[in-house]
Amino acid sequence: MNNLNIAYAALLHDIGKFYQRTTKISLLNSQEIASTPIHANGYHTHIHSGYTAKFFHDYLHLNDQLEKASSGHHINEVDEFDSIIRDADRIASKIDRNDENFDFEENHKKTRYQYITSRLSSIMGNIDFGQTIYDSKFKLTSVDQCMNPCRNNIEQNTIESIEEYKKLFTQFIEEIKFDNLLIGKPTPYKYHRMYSLLYKYTTLIPSSTYETNNQTVSLFDHLKLTTAIASCLSQNNCNNFYMLEFDVSGIQSFIYKITEGSKTKTNIAKSLRGRSAFVTLITNAITYTILDKFKLTQANIIFNTGGGALLLLPYLDDTEKIIHNTFNTITKELYKRFNTSLSVVYAIEKVDKFELSNFKTEKALALKTKLEEYKLKKFYPLINNDFCVEHLEDKEICELCGQNYVKKDHKCQNCLDILNISDYYTKHDKFTILYSNLDYNNCLMDLGFIKIYFFEKIPHELINKNDFYYIDAVNHFEAGNVKLIANLVPKENNTILNFENITKTLDKSYGDEKLGVLKMDVDNLGAIFAFGLKQGKNNDVTLQRSLSKYLTLSRFIELFFGYKLKQICLDLSKKLKNKNENIFYINYAGGDDLVILGPIYGILQLANKIHIEFKEFVQNPNITLSAGIHIQNPKKPIRFGIKMADNALEASKSYVKDNRSKNAITIMNSTFSFEELPNILNKIETYRGYLNDKTNPLSRTGFYNIMSHMDNKTLDEYYSIIPIIQYSLYRQIDNSHETLRKKILQDLTTLKTDEEINKQVTIMKLVILFTREVN
Repeated sequence: MNNLNIAYAALLHDIGKFYQRTTKISLLNSQEIASTPIHANGYHTHIHSGYTAKFFHDYLHLNDQLEKASSGHHINEVDEFDSIIRDADRIASKIDRNDENFDFEENHKKTRYQYITSRLSSIMGNIDFGQTIYDSKFKLTSVDQCMNPCRNNIEQNTIESIEEYKKLFTQFIEEIKFDNLLIGKPTPYKYHRMYSLLYKYTTLIPSSTYETNNQTVSLFDHLKLTTAIASCLSQNNCNNFYMLEFDVSGIQSFIYKITEGSKTKTNIAKSLRGRSAFVTLITNAITYTILDKFKLTQANIIFNTGGGALLLLPYLDDTEKIIHNTFNTITKELYKRFNTSLSVVYAIEKVDKFELSNFKTEKALALKTKLEEYKLKKFYPLINNDFCVEHLEDKEICELCGQNYVKKDHKCQNCLDILNISDYYTKHDKFTILYSNLDYNNCLMDLGFIKIYFFEKIPHELINKNDFYYIDAVNHFEAGNVKLIANLVPKENNTILNFENITKTLDKSYGDEKLGVLKMDVDNLGAIFAFGLKQGKNNDVTLQRSLSKYLTLSRFIELFFGYKLKQICLDLSKKLKNKNENIFYINYAGGDDLVILGPIYGILQLANKIHIEFKEFVQNPNITLSAGIHIQNPKKPIRFGIKMADNALEASKSYVKDNRSKNAITIMNSTFSFEELPNILNKIETYRGYLNDKTNPLSRTGFYNIMSHMDNKTLDEYYSIIPIIQYSLYRQIDNSHETLRKKILQDLTTLKTDEEINKQVTIMKLVILFTREVN
C-alpha cells in the first residue's frame, strides 16, 4: 500500500468504536467478526474492530487489503501493512488505555454497557498545580455544537446513551452518503473529506471506555496520532522517530509595523488584521512544505500555534539532511520578502517509541533549548560573498509599512498581499486555503517555496487529483485541516470600520468615545503542557502524560479561542444594544491568546465575559487567564496602544495575592484579581446609575473632584482627606437623599489599605469615563 492508503487505513482504524456504541445487540456478520481476535477461552475480543470492518463494507464499499489492515489491527497474524497499523495503534494508546481486552460481550453486560454510557472527561480537569480539580464531562455532540463540560454530570441509562450515539452517527453517515465521492479507494480529496468529518463528529467522543469512566483523550485525537505514527512507520518500521519544532521569529514587530498617517489612514485597520492572518498563513505554509518533503498528511501536525509548529517525522537516514536543506530554502525565500523582519528557526530531536508515547518532558525541553540556540545563528544560510550588495537606485519606500520597496500604488508586494488577504477574510467567513506548488488560477501569494490559493469552494480539478495537496477548511468541515477562526470585525456595507468609527458603535450613554485595546492569554501555558499532566500513580493510565493528551488539550484550548470567542463577542454586542451587529475588532485570536479592540466600555465588559466563559469551559482553577487593557484616542497609532496593552498584561502576570499569582487584569495602571472584577463592574454600574439619574443630587463634577482628592494618596494621606470627602458629600446630597449619601460615604471613607484606595479611585475614574457624554 502507498502512503495515502496507510494514512487512510490508520485514520479509520477505530471508527468501529463510534459505530459499536449505537447498539448493544451485535450487528456483525461472520466476515466482520472474523476481524476480531479470539481469546484463549474461545470468545471474541476487541469487538469494535468488527464494526470498523462493517463501516468499510456498509458505507465506503471497501472490502480489500486496506480494509483488512484497518479493521484487523488487533490480530497478531498479519502481514507487513497490517502490522504498521497495529504497531501505530499500540504506540498511540500505550499510555492512554490498556482496557480494550475488556471489549467482549459478557464484560459489556457485566459493566452495564459502560462503554456506551461513559462520556468524554475534560482533559483540562487533569491539570494539577495544587488547586482542587474536578472531573467534568462533555455532552455527546458534534464539535460545532460543543457546550461547556458539566461538573455534576448525571450518567444516562443505556437506552438514552445509545440514542445519543445513534443521532450523532446518523448525522455523520448522512454527510458520507451525501458525498458519493467518498465511496471506493482513497484519493487525496477522500482523505481530506474524511479527516474533516472525523474532526467534526469524533472530537467529543471518548477514545476508549471499556474499563474506565474517566477517558480524557478524544477518539479523533487517537485516530489522528495513530495516523501520524503509521505514516512514519510505513517509511521506516523501526522504534525511532523525529520530533521537529519550528518557530517564526519577529511576529509581534511585523504585525504592528504600520506607518500611520493621512495617506494610510483608510488602510490601518485592514492592514493590521491582514498582517495577523498573513503570519498564520506563512506558518501553515512552512508546516505543509515540511510535510510534503516526507509525503505526510496533516495528521503529523502535533500542534500549530499560528507562529510555530511541532511535527512528527519518520526516522530516515537522510531526515536531518532533508530538513536542513528545506529550511535553508525557506530562510532564503523569507529573507527575499521580509529582509530580517520575519525569519524561522527549527530544532529536531530523536525519540523512541516509549518517549513518544508519553511525550517525555525532557524531550520537549530539549527542543526548546535547541530553538533558543538556533536563534543566535538563524541567518547563517544567507551569508555569502554578495550578501550585502543591493542596488537601490530609483526605488521608493512603501508608504504603508515604511520598510520595503514599492511595486505599485506606493505599496510593496507584502502590503499588497496583506490587504488582499484582509479583504478576503472580511468578505468570506467560510473558505478553503490550498497550499501547493501546482499552478492554478488566482494565486493569492507565492512564497517561493510554496504557493497559496483561496477558494470559496474546492475546485473540481482538486477533487479528481491523485497527487497529494494540503488544504485548510476555514470555519467549515467540507474537507481538509479544519481551522476555526474568530473571524470578526465591525463592518458597514461589507467594509471594515476604522477605529474612530468603531468607538461610535455604542450609544453615547456609555460614555467617552475612547478605544479599548484588550490583550489576554492563558497563564503558565508552557508549564501546563510541560508539567501540568502528572505521571499517574499505581499505574493509573488515566492520569499519565501522553502525546494523545497533549493533542486533546491543545485542541480544546484552540476551540475556545478560535470558536467560542466569536460567539462571546456577538452575544455581548447584542446585549449592549449597539448600533451595529458587532462592536469588537478581533485583531488576533488563536492558540492561547488574543488581541481585541473596541469601545472601551464594551472592552472592559468583554474581558470579564471572556474570563467567566473560560472559567466555565476549563472547570479547573489551575488554568487561568490574565489580561491587560489600554485606553486611547482612536486617532493615535494603534501599534503603541497594543504595546501598552502588552505592558498592562505583563503587570497582570506579576500580580500576587493570597499566595495566588496571575489570574488578573490591569487597567489604568491598576491590577486586580479577575475574581474581583464582577464586583468592580457592579460598583461602576451603581455609580453610573447615580450620575445618570437626574433626580439624584450627586453631580459628575462633584464626583470627579472627590476622585481627584483621593488619587495617588497613601493610606495616611487618605485618612487626612476623609473630612474633605464627607464635607463634599454633605454639601451635594441633602437629607432628603440620606440613604444615598450613607451608601457613598460607606464606600469612600472606610478604606483600610493602599490597595483598596487604588481600587476605589480606579472605579471612580472608569465611572467618569463611562458617563462623559451624559448631560
